[in-house]
Amino acid sequence: MSSADIFYGLGDIAYWAFENTLEPLGDMPWIVVLIFGFVAFAYWMKRQMDYNKIAEADPNQIK
Repeated sequence: MSSADIFYGLGDIAYWAFENTLEPLGDMPWIVVLIFGFVAFAYWMKRQMDYNKIAEADPNQIK
């Protein structure tokens, strides 16, 4: 068994995995990631607004 057999075997496994998992899913993984990104960004901005309100209400802050 040569190293070429190992690399071709790994390539065949990767090709089979992508063909049987990603192709049937289509665009669904990217849509899920995009929606998660928007939700996480909205949550982050909400938390930032809350922190800014707390900072504005605290007169003991160094600005």
